[in-house]
Amino acid sequence: MTEDSMDHRRLAKKLTWRDGMAMALTLPVGLFVTFGYLLGVVGAWTAITVWFIGAVISFLQCQVFAEMAAMFPRDSGGVARYAIEGWKKYFAPLGAIAAFGYWLGWSLSISMASVVFGELIEATWFQNNTLAFGIFGNHLGLEHLFALGAMLFAWAFNYFGLKFGATVNKVLGLLVVAGLAVITVACLVSPSIHWSTANLSWSVAGDWRTVAVVFYVTAWTIYAGEIVASFAPEYKDTARDTSKAMSRISLFMIVLFVVVPTALAGGLGEGVVRDNPVNYVAVAFEQAFGGAAWIGTIVIASALLISIISTTADGGRALFGLAQEGMTIKQLDWVNRWGVPGRSLTLDVLLNATVMVLVGHPVSILLASNLGYLLSIILGLSAFILLRRDRPNWPRPIRRHRAWIPVVAVLVAFNVFITAIGVLNPELLGYGGARESLVAVAVLLFSVVLYAYRRVVQDKLPMLWRLPAPAMPQGADALALEHEMRQMHSSPTHSTNRDSTTPSELEKEPL
Repeated sequence: MTEDSMDHRRLAKKLTWRDGMAMALTLPVGLFVTFGYLLGVVGAWTAITVWFIGAVISFLQCQVFAEMAAMFPRDSGGVARYAIEGWKKYFAPLGAIAAFGYWLGWSLSISMASVVFGELIEATWFQNNTLAFGIFGNHLGLEHLFALGAMLFAWAFNYFGLKFGATVNKVLGLLVVAGLAVITVACLVSPSIHWSTANLSWSVAGDWRTVAVVFYVTAWTIYAGEIVASFAPEYKDTARDTSKAMSRISLFMIVLFVVVPTALAGGLGEGVVRDNPVNYVAVAFEQAFGGAAWIGTIVIASALLISIISTTADGGRALFGLAQEGMTIKQLDWVNRWGVPGRSLTLDVLLNATVMVLVGHPVSILLASNLGYLLSIILGLSAFILLRRDRPNWPRPIRRHRAWIPVVAVLVAFNVFITAIGVLNPELLGYGGARESLVAVAVLLFSVVLYAYRRVVQDKLPMLWRLPAPAMPQGADALALEHEMRQMHSSPTHSTNRDSTTPSELEKEPL
C-alpha cells in the first residue's frame, strides 16, 4: 500500500485483545520505578496495601471505560476522548485539558522509564564511567544518553506499525512475567533467602497525607490498565476485544502488585530494596541463584522497554484523537502509510527528550506527569455520568447497570481527593516540589491556547466554549456502532451477558 492510497485519518484495524494486553504489559514497570523509592517514606505493607486498593479501583474504572470505548468504536484517544465527548456540551476546553493531561501522564512516563533504563544499564555495565555534564542546572550523565537511545528505539518500533510493536511486547512480556514468577517463588523457597514477615513494616514517615501522596504518585502505575482502550479503534472486534483486554489486565494487576512486592521485600528486606531502587530484582536473582544478577537486569530492562514502546504508542494516539476532534493543531490529524499517527509519535519523542533534560530524576518526572493523568481520569469517569444523562438512547454494545452511576461518583470523589493532596504536598516523598507541579500546569494551560488556535486560526471558526453534542451517532459512526451491536448480539454468550444492551433495553432504561 502506498502512502497516497492510505486514509490519513483512520487507524489500521489489525489488533486482537491479546495485542492489547501485550501493550498493557508496561504495568510491571511500576514495581521497578516506584517501589524502592517509596520505601524511603512508607513501609512495604503500606505500599502494598496502597497498590492493592488502587488495583481494585482500576478494575472498577476499566469496567466503566469499556462501556464508553464501545460507544465510540471509531474514536482514538481512550479515556481522554471520553472526557471530550462528555464535557464538550458544558465546557469544551476541559476536553482539551483532559486530552493533554492524559497525553502528559503517559508521555512523560516515557522519559521516566527511559531514565530508569539508562540508570540500570550504567549501574550494571558502566559503573566506573565519569561522563557528566549540566544543562539548565540539571546534572546529566551517561544514563541519560542511554535513555535517549531507548526513546528512539521505541519510536522506530511504533512508527512502522503497531502490530510489530505489539509482537515485540508479547515476547518481552512473556520474558518479564516468567522472570518475575521465578524470582517470586525463589524468594519464598530459596534456602539462601530467608523470607519473613518481619522484613515488612507498616511504617509511615509522616501522617495520612503521606499515604495520600503515595496514592497520587503511583496512580499512573496502578490505573494503567485503561491503556488498552486507547487502541479500541484498532481492534478487529472493538467492543469485545477492548472489554476482554481491560478485564484481564486489571485482574493481572491485582495479583502482580500484591504477590511480587510481598515476596521480594519479605525476602530481601526493606533496606535492600530501598538501597537498590532500580535493580533490586537483580539483587534478588544474585542472592537466590548466585552470580545470576544479569538475569534480573534483563527482566527489568525488558519491562522498561515494553513500557517505553507502549507509552509511546498510547501518547501518540491521545494526541491524534485530540486533533481528530478539532482541539489541537490539525497537522496531528494524520496517520502514515503504516496506519499509525507518525507525527504525534515524533512529537512525543521531542517532548520527552526536553523533559528529561529539564527535570532529570524519575520520581520528579512522575510528579510532573501525574496531575495531568489524574485530571484526565477524573474527567473521563465523570463523562460516564454525563453521557448517561445527555445521550440515554445512544447505542451501547456494552452497558453497565445503573448501579454503576453512584460507584463512579465515589471514584471521582476519591481521585479528586488524592489529586488535591498530591499537588499540595509533593515534598512529602522527598523528591520534587512546586517546580514539577508548575511544569504540569503550564502544559495543561498551553492546551487551551492550542484549542483556541485550532478553532480561530486554522478552522476559521468562532471561539466557542461549548460545542454541540449529537444525541445519536451519525454517518460512519452510526454504521460502526451498528456493526458493533450486531457483533455483540451474535455472540453465543450474549443471552447471559447482563451488561449488553438491546434496543428494547435502551428504551426501558434511559440511565
